[in-house]
Amino acid sequence: MQDQRNIVLIIVAICLILLRCSSVSAQKVPSDITVLARFEKLIDDGKFAEVETDLFRFVVAEPSNARGFGLLAKLRLRQNRLSEARSLAAKAITIDPKLVSAKLTLALANYYLGDIEQAKATLNSIGSNEITDNAIRSSVSEAQALLGDCGLALRTSDQLPTAIKNTQALAMRAGCYIDLGDKAGFASTVTAARSLLKQDPQLLVKYAEVLSKRGAHQAVVELLRPLVVSRPQNADAFLLLAKAEVFLKQFELAETHISRAEKLDPTSAKILFVKAVLKSQRGNESESLELLEKAIAADPGDLEIKAQYVVTAMRSNQPGKAVRAAESLTERQPGNLEYLYLLGAASLQNNSLDKADAALSKYFTLRPNDGRGCLALGLVYAATPERLNEARDQLQRCLTIDPNDAESAYQLGLSYQTQGETAKAIEYFERTVKLAPNRASALRDLGAAYMQTGSEAKARPVLEKAVLLAPNDADTHFQLSRLYNLIGERELAKKELQVFQKLKAPKKDGM
Repeated sequence: MQDQRNIVLIIVAICLILLRCSSVSAQKVPSDITVLARFEKLIDDGKFAEVETDLFRFVVAEPSNARGFGLLAKLRLRQNRLSEARSLAAKAITIDPKLVSAKLTLALANYYLGDIEQAKATLNSIGSNEITDNAIRSSVSEAQALLGDCGLALRTSDQLPTAIKNTQALAMRAGCYIDLGDKAGFASTVTAARSLLKQDPQLLVKYAEVLSKRGAHQAVVELLRPLVVSRPQNADAFLLLAKAEVFLKQFELAETHISRAEKLDPTSAKILFVKAVLKSQRGNESESLELLEKAIAADPGDLEIKAQYVVTAMRSNQPGKAVRAAESLTERQPGNLEYLYLLGAASLQNNSLDKADAALSKYFTLRPNDGRGCLALGLVYAATPERLNEARDQLQRCLTIDPNDAESAYQLGLSYQTQGETAKAIEYFERTVKLAPNRASALRDLGAAYMQTGSEAKARPVLEKAVLLAPNDADTHFQLSRLYNLIGERELAKKELQVFQKLKAPKKDGM
């Protein structure tokens, strides 16, 4: 009897344990949902240090929780630890093949790692029936825009409620309208953005940042000036406003707003960044480069600052520095096309033609309608004499993309000039001058070409205008000296020759 009683007690104890476990299991799902929602909020807010340890422990404790792996992948993506992000997202999808958030992270990781086709395939694998809420739909549209399909991104976001289109999705939609050249669409987003001043100022700053990156500086100023009055504690708004004012040549206003931002956040590397942009726009590239070096030291992970460093180093005629910085950018994000372009352009300036060719060929393949990429690749071809025909074909392609591309027309003129094909050179120099009437180098070369055909009467006004526009260009004075000799203006010819010789004379130490 005692044994039977003991067995009964054991069975009852087991039952109680099972019941308790069942109860814990039943409570576990909502508890996990709450915890994971908190983790995601911390990631979205950029509070990586606060979430890192707890999220990692959660994933270790819950190895079958797909969303936990997906969030860790998202964290690694935001930390720019791309290979880890890709592996973790793939693990999450293995556990739950329908986890759209993990598919998004996987697509973005592949994109930044340079596997563009795989990124697109992953993104395209998301079925419309898998998009279960508006937050996911908004994220999908942003990813579509990033991967270069603005048309699809806009169609996806069109399915969002108006309230979300005019808030969370507004910045993406504005960027796409600008990229597509849809002025009416862009104007509609500006109208909607004005309501964010009271509704969500931080979203307005995000919207303004998209506009800033696309050069819509006047719109940035019009939107942010009221914001900094109503929200004078927002350092990001002051800096974005100052940056826009710099590009609009409103330097004194920019300095005032930089100072306001500096009082709010004196240790921010972005302060140094905007100061560097100001120095650059005022023509002081060497000081700009020094400020950017300090900004990079203060925040080595800020890729925008390093990208500006590449541009400024090129303007400072320090292409070696520009190439090294661009290489570090492409190492961090191999699939970022802007960084790929910077590497190609810097390598071209550095006369590293093989490296420039590789970067720019890939860039132009992925962005076949981008005029600057087209031109840069054409210049790579033009730098190699045996590729002259390729260069001309490429530059003609650039003019097809943009018939108003004065630089491509000018480079075509130079290509014919170097081969002695004067008539064709004149055709393209004339086209250049029509598109850019004050381009001194084109006027100079057009005047020289006119002289080669015996058209001194045409050459004179062109060269005299060129010398007024570029009085320190020695070659223009030389061409004018030749012209004046040809038409019998000996004193003028002598004067121009003296100016030429003075400009060409070696500079003395300290001069």
